[in-house]
Amino acid sequence: MQVWQPRSLQQLVLVSIFAALAPLCLAILFTVNTLGRLSETNLEVNQTVVYATRLGQEIQRDVLELERRARQYLALADFELAELFERERSILIQKLGALQAAMPSQSPDIRRLMGSLERIELPDPAATELTTEPLANALPGQTAPVATSQDRGQRVSHDFSVISEQGSAVKTWLLSSVDQMLASNAREADSLIENLTLQLLILAAATLALLLFLAYWINKPVKALTQEIHQLGTAGLSHPIEISGPLELQAVGSELEWLRQSLQESEQQKEQFLRHISHELKTPLSSLREGADLLADQVTGHLSQQQLEIVDILRQNGIELQRLIENLLDYNRLPAQALTLERFDLEEMWQNLLNSYSLMLDKKALHLERQGHVAQWTADRDKLRTSLDNLLSNAVAYTPEGGLIDIDWRAEDATLVIDVANSGEAIPIEDAERVFEPFFQSAAKRSGPIKGSGIGLSVARECIEAQGGTLTMADHPYLPVCFRLTCPGH
Repeated sequence: MQVWQPRSLQQLVLVSIFAALAPLCLAILFTVNTLGRLSETNLEVNQTVVYATRLGQEIQRDVLELERRARQYLALADFELAELFERERSILIQKLGALQAAMPSQSPDIRRLMGSLERIELPDPAATELTTEPLANALPGQTAPVATSQDRGQRVSHDFSVISEQGSAVKTWLLSSVDQMLASNAREADSLIENLTLQLLILAAATLALLLFLAYWINKPVKALTQEIHQLGTAGLSHPIEISGPLELQAVGSELEWLRQSLQESEQQKEQFLRHISHELKTPLSSLREGADLLADQVTGHLSQQQLEIVDILRQNGIELQRLIENLLDYNRLPAQALTLERFDLEEMWQNLLNSYSLMLDKKALHLERQGHVAQWTADRDKLRTSLDNLLSNAVAYTPEGGLIDIDWRAEDATLVIDVANSGEAIPIEDAERVFEPFFQSAAKRSGPIKGSGIGLSVARECIEAQGGTLTMADHPYLPVCFRLTCPGH
């Protein structure tokens, strides 16, 4: 299944924004919903509590009013009062039923109170009228039992005493039920808040995970572009560049691929040019050096001392030209060269190098001091020789006539340290690091008819850094210019 890909960076950003806002909107929705439910529940509980409390107070008041109405009836024997008593009792029983229906739990006290109210019967005044007349069929001296108003008042007082106790029990039950409702509502509110907190934590975690995914999603094509650029600079020009993702990045990838092809074509043209220039320069230069050697050997005939000096100048400058050409070729070949490690004699290497500079040393009457404390070393012989050759050439070129060149090599912590110092003009502080840049030439004066190319020290540093070493400027006890080369053992 193909995964959906945004067509542009704008679309990608918009989708990411809306996706990141989705959990936040859900959190707001859950919060509003929970607060709404909590508000409705609190409103219902508050209404029920207020209604039940008010109804309980009315019932207590109506019970007292009903008792007062019964005593008025007993005192006055008015049938209208009896009818009013019946209506008030019916209303009171209805209120008790409404109170029972309003509360979440059933109360036996309400049922008992309702039963007591229903059992109250007002006596008939005609049947309970006071009399002292003997009964018609009574025995002499016997009178009929009569109900006095005092008996009726005691019976009503007893009934309403029971009703008052039951009303107090109903009141106690009502207060307890209201407290339970409020406590239950508080527990439900706490539960809702806990659930809301849990939901918010889950949504926060989901939002964080989504943001991390979206950051990865947005960064993925940019990272791929960065990797392609890195490969372009490190892995060479043979790797084709392909960028997937938004249209803008694909367009950048296409431009990079065009740049890679252009650089590859330029690199091929440069390599072809170097091959041609190497052949074109070395062939006539070899002939010139061979002719100069024949003249120096006086094969063509005897030469005067003045003529031999001219031939020596030709030979010297032929060697210098060959070295410059080889430096140029080495500089362009360095990135592609691999290390070839071998063990060799350092004294022999220095002797061979000095032999090639013997004419220049003699011509400028340079005094050479050398001191070595390491006989053999393991490294890339050719690269190390190239570095030392350029250091020695630089010292010979910048040391004035009659000057001093000091060479010292030693081992420090499994590292070969070589100092090449000369008595030439000190290199300015601002040029101390730039002298290793390609084609840069210090303001220090150079002697000799051939001007340097400015890449000798750059080639020397790259050759030694390819072996894990360093080439820097250092302080010398008594000479103004000193280059220090370090080469780790392999």
